[in-house]
Amino acid sequence: MHVLVIGGSRFIGLSVVQRLLMDGHRITLLNRGHTPDPFGARVSRVIGDRSDPQVLQRAVARRDFDVVVDVIAFREEDTRTAIEKLSGRIGHFIHVSTASVYLIRDRILAPFREEDFSGRLAPKTEASGPSWTYAYHKRRCELVLAHAWETEQFPFTTLRLPMVVGPSDYTGRAQTYLERLVDGGPLILPDGGLNSWGFLWVADVAEIVAANLMNSNSFGRAYNLAQREIVSLKQFVETAGANLGLRPTLVAVPSEWLARLNLGTTFSPYTHDHDIVLDASAAQRDLLFEPTPFLTWCDQLAADFRAHWDGTPSLLYATRPLELRLVQELAQLRIPGLGPAEVTAAR
Repeated sequence: MHVLVIGGSRFIGLSVVQRLLMDGHRITLLNRGHTPDPFGARVSRVIGDRSDPQVLQRAVARRDFDVVVDVIAFREEDTRTAIEKLSGRIGHFIHVSTASVYLIRDRILAPFREEDFSGRLAPKTEASGPSWTYAYHKRRCELVLAHAWETEQFPFTTLRLPMVVGPSDYTGRAQTYLERLVDGGPLILPDGGLNSWGFLWVADVAEIVAANLMNSNSFGRAYNLAQREIVSLKQFVETAGANLGLRPTLVAVPSEWLARLNLGTTFSPYTHDHDIVLDASAAQRDLLFEPTPFLTWCDQLAADFRAHWDGTPSLLYATRPLELRLVQELAQLRIPGLGPAEVTAAR
């Protein structure tokens, strides 16, 4: 098949393209060309900003695509333009969405199911501003697709992803924990690292896309993808440490303290005030989704880090001196009946 991948040069998109090439598909990438890709002459390219309707028009002007995979739609206008330019010209449109669409729903509890998408939204607050806005616009993308399906049978499938992990994650989210583990110092876990995740291994996204091209049974529907296990941040850090041959000192600090100390929780990107757990049973039934187990991918993640990390710290490592100083100050606390280690150690 001829597949247009909107994005395709970083992390999730990169993994999707690699998997599709393995299956022998023809690939055209549409992106701004700011990030070099490793595909050479194996793919065709259209360079430009996908938010410009003329760029997408240029991509489809002299090409026929069977499937379009949109990895980078972040606003309603992105998706609306794609529908306008592609309607009647393709067999399948796969939209990569996010579990964040559930997080601004009012009064729903994990695990989140696909039907939890509909309903009243929680109000936007000063604290939730950026994440609320991101989730709202991703929801708008989905609503535009749903309307196109209802009115003109536009053949879309939406994949809702939680936190995706794997090699070559340009965000450095997993790396920031691994590099703290290997530096040997104590590692702060906001609120004890007790918030829970259903992570997703990046290769599983690529596999589900490749396995369901032109799957008409999935048209007009959204599917959650996530691993089966529910894992806390603390469990992730402990397991990753074990895979690196380390037993870290974990320090539980209330996130409220971190905010008042102007440190916040940015240094710990897997900290969240919600448990982000998805029910992926529909994808297992309809898409034959088989997620990689947590223990398997966590070991692979640590092995890749050992093999390829050159010692260059991630941007999220910049606050490390402040974290270590805070741990030292906490160790000086004396609470009657407790020793200093009992005050700070989460282990």
